[in-house]
Amino acid sequence: MKIIFIILSFLISWETLNAQSEAIRVAWNQAKELCNAQEYTQAKPYLLNVYKEMPRPLCCYWLAMAYDLEEQPDSAIFYYKTCIQNSPKKPQLAAWDNLIRIQLRQLDFAAAYATAWDALQKYPGNKTLIEEFKEVCKWSYFINHLDFPKNYLSSTVAHKEYEVKTITEQELIVKNIRDDKGQFLHVGNRQYKGTYEIWKCSYNSSKTPVEIKFNLADHDIDRQLESQATTAKAAFNDTNNSLDIRLGALLTLLPLSDKQVLDLLANDQEAIRLCTCTEVKSTSSKKVKRSCLSDKSELVRTTCEQLDAFK
Repeated sequence: MKIIFIILSFLISWETLNAQSEAIRVAWNQAKELCNAQEYTQAKPYLLNVYKEMPRPLCCYWLAMAYDLEEQPDSAIFYYKTCIQNSPKKPQLAAWDNLIRIQLRQLDFAAAYATAWDALQKYPGNKTLIEEFKEVCKWSYFINHLDFPKNYLSSTVAHKEYEVKTITEQELIVKNIRDDKGQFLHVGNRQYKGTYEIWKCSYNSSKTPVEIKFNLADHDIDRQLESQATTAKAAFNDTNNSLDIRLGALLTLLPLSDKQVLDLLANDQEAIRLCTCTEVKSTSSKKVKRSCLSDKSELVRTTCEQLDAFK
């Protein structure tokens, strides 16, 4: 009798497991169909069912996207981080990128900087992560040091117009804009209309034209560049500023001469040397390249070895 009971219990458990597995497979297929159509919020109930049984990285990433679009940053951050943690061997670059971006939109520059720096150490030389690290620094410089409007970063919805002074500000704004499905903008051409500069764009999944209107504070480009350079140099040289602000200031001074690069490579801060080396060009001198490739930091050396300018 005891043996029969054990066998029956096993069969019931097996049937239950099969039923659960089939339900998960169905839920996963439904979630994939919706997410492939960029309907992440509609897919969320199916994704949550799958996550309970199989917290696979792609499931976590799509859940993060759903919460991100619903403007629930804490949940989005949790699932982006879980996606990254559940995939230690294969880099989840989109998850890293979106995690940094959502921390930025919360104006948590310290967290965004720490995440970007962590990503750079795990995947040295990755161009996407290098650019995202620089974005963090530039946003921090413009908002925390130059009082750039915070809602230009915290909101991804396109404004009717933006007050700007430099092309760097314009580029930061355009890269931060998203549509209701999380798609970013592609820039077409630019044109002037009165005191405005119009950027003709379209979202990644659409051909519908989108105009981003910038109200330029000053049309005298030379005067703007001179003022920008003076302010940036002072901000970079002020060691009381946080490192992200200093790096953001440095990145507005590009391009750098070989002498400037060599001077910066003598800096004690690893992040400054790393950022400097990522701006080295194929036309830079052999002395500059050797200095980068022989830097005392393994991270700097490894990063340079991955970059085209050093090959």
